[in-house]
Amino acid sequence: MARMIPASIVAETKSDAERLLYERFRQSLGDDYVVFHSVAWQGVTADGRPRDGEADFIVAHPQSGILVVEVKGGTIAWNPETGEWTSVSRNGHVSRIRDPFAQARESKYALRDALQCSTPGLRQLSLGHAVAFPDVVAGGDLLGPDKPRAIVLDRADLADLAAWVARVMRHWQGESRCDAVARLTARDALMKLLAAPRELRPALWGEIAQWQRELIRLTDQQFAILNMLNRQRRARICGCAGSGKTLIAVEKATRLAQQGMRVLLTCFNKRLAAELQGRLAGQNNLDVFNFHDLCARFAEEAGVLPAMGDDEQAFYDRHLPEALMVATEKLGPRYDAIIADEGQDFADEWWVPLQMTLRDPDGGILYIFYDDNQKLYPRARQLPILDEPFELTINCRSTQRIHAQVMKFYQGQTQPLSGGPEGVPPEVVWCESKRPFIPELQRVLDRLIGEERVPPEHITMLVGARLDWLMKHANVLRPRLTDDPARRGAAIYCATAHSFKGLESPVVILTNVDASWIGDWMRDVPRLLYVACSRASAHLIVLLAREGGDAMVHAAFAEER
Repeated sequence: MARMIPASIVAETKSDAERLLYERFRQSLGDDYVVFHSVAWQGVTADGRPRDGEADFIVAHPQSGILVVEVKGGTIAWNPETGEWTSVSRNGHVSRIRDPFAQARESKYALRDALQCSTPGLRQLSLGHAVAFPDVVAGGDLLGPDKPRAIVLDRADLADLAAWVARVMRHWQGESRCDAVARLTARDALMKLLAAPRELRPALWGEIAQWQRELIRLTDQQFAILNMLNRQRRARICGCAGSGKTLIAVEKATRLAQQGMRVLLTCFNKRLAAELQGRLAGQNNLDVFNFHDLCARFAEEAGVLPAMGDDEQAFYDRHLPEALMVATEKLGPRYDAIIADEGQDFADEWWVPLQMTLRDPDGGILYIFYDDNQKLYPRARQLPILDEPFELTINCRSTQRIHAQVMKFYQGQTQPLSGGPEGVPPEVVWCESKRPFIPELQRVLDRLIGEERVPPEHITMLVGARLDWLMKHANVLRPRLTDDPARRGAAIYCATAHSFKGLESPVVILTNVDASWIGDWMRDVPRLLYVACSRASAHLIVLLAREGGDAMVHAAFAEER
């Protein structure tokens, strides 16, 4: 029995002919066959131009080669004089269809380009195409010089489908010079390109317990969206905190880079970009920059880097993005695809210079991942993609207990669900004084590290704002505190909720979230708490003043008091 990918036919498959062939391929072919149904991919041609491909079926065998099959159901008619193809359904409805032989041939060459780009050195391929008309009898006549009967499947061939597949593969082997090793290498390259793993290792996060040391398993929702992007050159993907937006963005960027595209993975948060750069170091064809770093690098290379001057806000909001556009005009575009994370933090006017770095600004690949609930910066935002977003609604990063706390601050119509283990309730430590909470914080650290054996590198301390007041006590506590991520482990890493957005930690200690400490520029305390609390994956601890604190904050954690 052949290995089918996907393992069961997608419910949305409307073609009865494809449903029939799916089951016949499964039952008729041996265990050494792999059959892909309804697949799509993205790649580039030998001269660097983007090229998309799709196929109804791809049949692969380690010795016999690879076969791309285009399927057309119903009664098929072809007019050689006009080149027009039609299909008549069972109820008599006549539809014009594309030339199935041209479709199969185009898909074959697109697959060849993608395989050769994704696997350097792969030049010889036993790769053929065929057309299936499972509802009709084609007879034995030659349909045309580019339509030989040898590559056509009709209803009569269904009786011995395995023999037909073997016969068509032998037909194409006659035109191929590749040996058995090359055919096996091509099959492996195909699996790498299309058989996307449903399990990915964490890109950013450490381990605290057995369930976190295991592979992060993609939910069916994440897997479906990741593969749906193969059919979309432009898309926006929204999701709650912990729904895997960054994970999918990283995986998609990596796949495109492995297919030979020059890819930019960008975000707003400088620390998130630094984490991603460390994890993706050595990946060919992939640049990872936060947006303003990208602007500065292009501008410096082109000799148009502006001076900051006295207005720092204008420098980052206007002058650097404008410099990126000027630099791109001088240097030329650089990328085939852009993956943008944290899209909610990008200003409207940044998207034009960013897209100018695409070799095809209007048609190049652009994916934007965002979460409106994490919009911490007061900027107008209109994403440059108007199509309805793909939605991620399952939090598969945090425990159910942390998720329930985070949902108290969530603002949205679709209530996200939790896909994690139950976990332990978030812990509130009530302090007598408003600050600096140092005695209480020391007791928390002693318990976590001494009694519960949590490694210091798995603990992060977040503040609502004004990290400087906490760092004044950096050398008083044991372990010491640090705001340098490179020293994490030797000391407890501390950051503001804003700078840690997009990242996560197994244990988060949250303090200084009282509205009076946050400042006038950030009055949306629920949104800040949504971001801060959702950084924790395994355990959340909140330090609050018993008296004189913010009533809204107290109410949000009242159940834990």
